[in-house]
Formats: sequence, C-alpha cells, structure tokens
Amino acid sequence: MGTGPNVRLEHTQKLVFRNELQQAVAILQFSSQELEGFISEQLVENPLLEMREEESCGDSFGNEAKGTEEERESTDWIDYFSDSSDLGLARDDGSASRGVDPERSSGVLTLYDFLITQVGLLRLSNYDQLICEYIIGNIDGDGYFRINTREAAGYLGVPQAAVEKALKLVQTLDPPGVGARNLKECLLLQAESAGLSEGLVGAIVSGHLEAVAAGKLAGIARQLGVATEEVSQAVGFIRCLNPKPGSSFPGEPVQYLLPDVIIEKVGGEYVVLINENAYPRLVINRTYRELARRDTPNPEAKDFIQAKYKQALWIIKSIEQRRTTVYRIVTELVKRQRGFLDVGIAALKPLTLREVAQAVELHESTVSRAVSRKYVQCPRGIFKLKVFFSGGLSDASGQAVAAQSIKWLIKEIVASENPEKPLSDQEIANILAARGLKVSRRTVAKYRADQGISGTAKRRIRTGDSKKKV
Repeated sequence: MGTGPNVRLEHTQKLVFRNELQQAVAILQFSSQELEGFISEQLVENPLLEMREEESCGDSFGNEAKGTEEERESTDWIDYFSDSSDLGLARDDGSASRGVDPERSSGVLTLYDFLITQVGLLRLSNYDQLICEYIIGNIDGDGYFRINTREAAGYLGVPQAAVEKALKLVQTLDPPGVGARNLKECLLLQAESAGLSEGLVGAIVSGHLEAVAAGKLAGIARQLGVATEEVSQAVGFIRCLNPKPGSSFPGEPVQYLLPDVIIEKVGGEYVVLINENAYPRLVINRTYRELARRDTPNPEAKDFIQAKYKQALWIIKSIEQRRTTVYRIVTELVKRQRGFLDVGIAALKPLTLREVAQAVELHESTVSRAVSRKYVQCPRGIFKLKVFFSGGLSDASGQAVAAQSIKWLIKEIVASENPEKPLSDQEIANILAARGLKVSRRTVAKYRADQGISGTAKRRIRTGDSKKKV
C-alpha cells in the first residue's frame, strides 16, 4: 500500500448547533428574573423590538394582505401569539408591575435576602430549607413571623413540629429577635443572644413587661426578691433592645419569587394558568417593520434592519415556545401529582423526567431545561417545579411511593419520638414497615442523613445538653 496525500469525498451528517438554536435553548432554561434581564437587554440592543401595550395587541403586526412568504409566516406567528386561550394565560390586571422590582434591582440588601443568605450557609437538607424559606417569606418588615405554625404546616403538608423546629432555627439568625411571634418572644430572643435570658432580664421580660411600662420597678423588685438597683439595671438593658429587629433593613418587596405557572383549583379540578407577568409580550416596531420592507438607497441600513428583524422574530418565537413547553409540562405534572396538590408532600409520587418527556413528546433534556429554576404557585404555596420529580420505592401493595415522601415520613417519625429514647434506624424501618413501606435499615440511614438528622446517640446527647442548659 502506498503512502502519501490522498483526496477522498465523504458524505456525513452533522448536527449544527446554530446561534439561533443556542439562544432558544438558553431562553427555555432562563429563570423568570433572567428572562426579564434578557428581554431588557434586547429592547436596548434591537430597535425593532418593543413591549406590547394591551390596547394595541390586536394589531401588533398589522393586517397587510400582501408580502413575501417570510412576512406572511411572521404574521401567522404573531396571530398565534395573540391567541393565548389555549395556554390559560393569567392576564395582568394592573395590580402587579411587570419587570424586576426596583428594590431588588437597586442592590440594597433586604431582610429577606439577608436571612436567605444565612440559611444557605447552614447546609440544611432540602426538607428543612424549604420550611425555613417559607417561614422567612412570611416574616414582615418589622421582623415578626405573623402566621400560625399550624397554618404553615397545613400549607406545606408537614407536621407542625417540623415548622416549630424550623422557626426556632430561623430565630437563631441575625438580627437577634427576628422570627418572633410577639414582643415578649422578640425581647427574649435578644436577651438569649446576649446570654442574659436565664437571669433577671429574662424573668422581667417573661412576666413583668407591663410593670416595666408603668415604671413600677420597686414592685418588680419585691416580687422577684432582688434589689431595686438590680431591676433598674436590667430594665435599662431591656430598653436598649430593638422591638422591631427588621426595621434597620429597607422595605420588603411584596413578592420575591415570580412563579412561571399558577395552578388554581376550580370546581374540584386543577387549572393551569401561565403567569402573564413572567412572560412579557414583545412585538415588532411598526416603523422599522415598514422600513425593512421598502427599498432604500442605503443598502447597509436595509441589511441592518432586516438582520434585526429576523433576530426579533426568533426571540419572539423562542419566548412563545418556552411558554408553550412549560404549560404542557405542568399540565402533565398536575395529572400525575394530584395527590401532592390535594394532600401535601407526603402524597408525592415517584416521577422521572423521562416519564414526563415521553408523555408530552419532548426530549428529556428539553424537559430538564424547562423545569430548571422555575416556580409554580399552587394552593399549597410556591414551589420549585423540580419538587414534582422524585425517585421512589414500592409499598406492600406494589404502589410506588416517592423517595421524598419517605424522607419526610422519617422526619415526621423522628420529630415525634421520645427525646429521652431516640429511635434507631431499625426501629424507624419497623415503623415504616407497619405502615406498608418496606425500607431497609441502610436506606433509612441514608435518607435520615440526607435530611440532616443525626444518629441516635447524638440526638440523645443533644437532648441531654439542652436539659442541662435549662
């Protein structure tokens, strides 16, 4: 066989990932805030794009009967965009402004951001972090947690003890006193932070705040059996505490997470609505559109306008495709995870991306991108779309049970155990078996560790230590 240069003709097929396709994939994966930022950039860079006003939505692209095939295709696209009845769009009623909240975009650290950052540093389990984030989201501008823990547990579908435990964790964050449910608890938390909750300061806050307000220091001293000077010194410290620990932070925005989809229960059925605020509507500027169609003596200007025209069409098409894809996926999730919507996380079923992808006839990677960093608002609160996806096991009857549900059951069992005699992993496995869930001791240990729950010995030691402190 001879060696040397040789020329051959081969026929091969390649998948070319064009810039337009890359952009469409990126738009699909954007979170709501990222999409808003992208649209803001495009409105600046592309003079042909503009936000659609509600009053002009009917004629955003005109009604010209003639034009090139490309122009007719563009008109068809926009006509399709205008008809949003099949997507159940939640129309903007003017109560919420579109775009990024100015307080969020100003770079000023809010109380919510400060608390969320601290929780993120604690390396909590998904279970604990979800509850903590819900609690933080319900802390008002003064720093108080204003809703009932039983109500919060009902919304989340978790035991009340789990909410109480998460609330105590939030109350350890800075600023001291945050997460309190009333003034007394707020002052006690601050006294505890200063190491004075077990002494005279704690006693006065716990039972004599009204007397302090009335200036009856001598009466407090007689009841507590201490000198008036000691009471005066303790009251001086109490008056230096902050009754509104959140007041040093700027005002909180009304809503931090912008859900892409809203699930509402209407007449016993769940209806999927696309959140209009999460999908701003773009149109082509009429003036530039006419310039793109006319002959102009400046060919460079015409080429520029036509390039921007095609780019604008692709952006509008990609945003609409994102909207449609998310709607189809969430509609399928509602069918498969109705138990979660009715009961809570304990009724979550095992579900994989592949199963949903097959049902909606999309590629698995497309579904993964579509649910990434997106939120859904349902009667139980606002959740990440990925909450609906979970691996699982089978119960005694052969019915699939989500792994996340089993983890939460383990969390519930541990929360209700006798603190003096914590349950072993095998005992937890036996309790689950009695409920029809055959889970090995090793799996219980793994799920327990995933939830950030310590072993039996450490739980017992921690309980003993807390008793000594009391």
